[in-house]
This record gives sequence, structure tokens and C-alpha cells, in this order.
Amino acid sequence: MNTPEIERSITEAISNRPTVTNAPLNLYIYDSKLICGARIVMPKNAKFVAYVPANCLEQGFNDKEWKLIVQKVNQITNSRHPESDKPKEMPDIKQFKQTRFNERRREQRLYYHRPMWYSQSLNKTRHKGRLVDISSNGMGFTCRVTEQNPLAARQEITARLDVPIFDTDGNYDMVRFDRAGHICRVEKVNSSIHRIALQFTQPLPFKPAEQKLPNSIIEQKLAAL
Repeated sequence: MNTPEIERSITEAISNRPTVTNAPLNLYIYDSKLICGARIVMPKNAKFVAYVPANCLEQGFNDKEWKLIVQKVNQITNSRHPESDKPKEMPDIKQFKQTRFNERRREQRLYYHRPMWYSQSLNKTRHKGRLVDISSNGMGFTCRVTEQNPLAARQEITARLDVPIFDTDGNYDMVRFDRAGHICRVEKVNSSIHRIALQFTQPLPFKPAEQKLPNSIIEQKLAAL
């Protein structure tokens, strides 16, 4: 499977998961299919891929987690090919901090969760979403998509969001920006929650993840938001 097929299979597996179970849910590969279910009901030869915590069912995996899952699926499926004498080795996890899943922005992203708002035009009602990551050129967020509030790739929307600006002492101010942009990607998390990738028409005047402090410190300070 190529990467888009894997992404689609992961989304379908999670969407089709058992809805009534108290057992922890995991992703498995069984009979060349991705399945989301409990270990107690899976055949012994099902290959474990990843644990699926409850918050991921609502908010989706972050880009780092997506990258690891896609890589693990590739590792398992490639190791079954007859022309391969041994399984492909997983690259060092440190690589994934620089090469995130579906990374279409060369610039590093800043990961933090904070409410944001969007509208399909300046004159329409604003809807609430939750920020996942941001760079100067775009952002990722989750939101509730309904028939009354549909979102699709290539659609133009306007977002209102708060972005932290840090000084060298580790203090920061939240600065509000309004940015128009077009949707690059819509990924279904569950029946109503979707993950949206938005590219800004006008970039931010700075790079949120490349400020005066290491990005790890910035994300740590924002973790409580």
C-alpha cells in the first residue's frame, strides 16, 4: 500500500471500530487489512500496529503519531513481500521530529491546543474548532462537521486564532490573527469530528515554532493551555 491508501485504511478502521466495548482499542493488521479492535477478540496472528487512546477517537492522532503508524504499517506489509529477505528497519524516532506525517510545510510546526474560530465567509457565523498545530503558512485544527457546516478540500474559509509570541526569558503574549486560506485536506476522525489542514493566503509575520527559545520549551510552556 502507498501512503494515501494507508491513511485511508487507518481512518476507515477507526471509523468502523466496535462502538460498545470496555476493552482498550488497538490498530492491527490482519489478512492484509487494518482493523481497530480489542486484543481479546483478535486472532493470534494479527500484527499489532498502535494503541488507540480515547482522546484520539475524538481529536485524531497528531502528526508525529500518524507518521509512526504509517511507518509501522509499511514495515509490516513490506516484510511480507517475498523479494524481501528481512523486515525493513524502523528509522530512528528522532527523525520523525523533523519529518512529520503528511508534512507539506518545510517549516517546523508548533504543536499546542487552543480554541479557534472559523467562518466560510466574513459575513457568516463563526464556528468553534480546536487548534492542533501551526506554522507561518498554515495550520491544522479539529472541528465538528455537519450538514449545516460542511467543509471540503479547496474550500475557502477565514480563521481567527491566538498565536504565542515568546521573548528570551520564556514569557509570551497571545496575539490574535485573522487569516483567510484554503483547505488542503479534510480527514475524518469520527462520525462528526474532522481534522482540517488549512493553508493561509497571507503568511504570519513570524514563524511560531522558530522563535527565541527551543521548540521543546515552547511546547512545554503551552501544554497547560
